Amino acid sequence: MIHPRRLLLLAVLAAALSLTACGGDSGHTPAAAQEQTVQVKVTDDHIQMPTELPAGMAMFEVTNSGTHEHSFGITGPGGDKVLEKTLQPGETETLEMTLDAGTYRIYCPVDQKHGDPMQLALNVKDGTAHG
Repeated sequence: MIHPRRLLLLAVLAAALSLTACGGDSGHTPAAAQEQTVQVKVTDDHIQMPTELPAGMAMFEVTNSGTHEHSFGITGPGGDKVLEKTLQPGETETLEMTLDAGTYRIYCPVDQKHGDPMQLALNVKDGTAHG
């Protein structure tokens, strides 16, 4: 006969092992593996970057390839974000954002203030894949 305390201990250990074994494998890729790096170049007359991305975490690596200061902003279903500082020519900064499916507006806040908005549409597709 197994002592009730040992039986309880075995049940707790079995449950803990079960949770540990199943915790990271629910058919989804770990969040870190889903993060994508998106190269963005802001020039004096346009923004160069992909116009279609899968949903999920994105790290926008923004480089000012122009001759005067620029910045980077994104607004859409996942929220609104702008680089914390203005980029001088040649500088690079990153902006991280979780992208939900939908259409986003990419723009340069600096040029928008001067009445000459540089912008483009970013289409984000639901990228969840099962199997």
